[in-house]
Amino acid sequence: MTSTTRRTNHPCFGLLLLCALALAPGTMARAADAPETQVIAESNATVPRAKQYDIKSRINGETYRVFVSTPFKAEPGKRYPVFYVIDGNWYFAPASINATESSYEVGPVIVVGIGFPTDDNDQIQQRRSFELTPWSAPGAKPGECGGGDVYLRVLDEEIRPFINAHYAVDPARQILYGKSLGGLMVLRQLFTHPEAYAAYISASPSIWFNGSAVLKDEAAFIKHVKDGQLRLRVLITAAGNEQYRGPNLIRKMTDQSRMIDNAMDLADRLAIVNPTSLQVEKALFPDESHTSVSLAALGRGLYFGLKP
Repeated sequence: MTSTTRRTNHPCFGLLLLCALALAPGTMARAADAPETQVIAESNATVPRAKQYDIKSRINGETYRVFVSTPFKAEPGKRYPVFYVIDGNWYFAPASINATESSYEVGPVIVVGIGFPTDDNDQIQQRRSFELTPWSAPGAKPGECGGGDVYLRVLDEEIRPFINAHYAVDPARQILYGKSLGGLMVLRQLFTHPEAYAAYISASPSIWFNGSAVLKDEAAFIKHVKDGQLRLRVLITAAGNEQYRGPNLIRKMTDQSRMIDNAMDLADRLAIVNPTSLQVEKALFPDESHTSVSLAALGRGLYFGLKP
């Protein structure tokens, strides 16, 4: 008798076969008396305690969608720090949810996302390519890039005053967060008008853009810091897979973006300027791509910006 015959004659084989057939997809129909799933209501998902405003700028005539979430169990009469998020269409919701969870560690915060009045991702990409780049670039068509400085004016002169007028804001604890081109804009704000915020988080910044033009204002910023005119905190992050680190020397030399090196080198330079006035931290997230690192960088940024 073969081993196969012995298994089929096992006293429990019939029961095992019936169980296997019952669990196999498509082998048995759903019991006739099984209840249907009952849907009580259907609606669009929302972020708790959040509102959005479409605001038309007096400066450039463009419309911006401003997302705002308030702290869980906000106390009347208390003022809260504000975490401003560039690319609000993408990052406002996770920032708001993360802020609620992390409030037990670092305290409550108002989260503000600055976005554009559309759900069409192609339109968002087109707007951000123009508004999150401070200069034009070689080969760019008119209107493709170069609106970044006006964007920062809209944020500082229109959106922030609107938030201050409608929410209980702590003016001494304002934080600016941005990733990629948003991270470039964070650095642009830091170098040109550093007094605007108490903390800056630049995640995977596109320092390479237009020949690393953003670094032209670094020296003037450093002078302000050395003179003791500022007291700021800065976090710069990058993802481990944003820059080639393999053995191919040609590929290494032709990687003009230098995403990791640019970010980490800048953090190292700023960290030694005047640690009393300028506290700088850096973070490199291993085995993350430029896209996959988004949530990790956002979580680290919230913790950095709000921790005591």
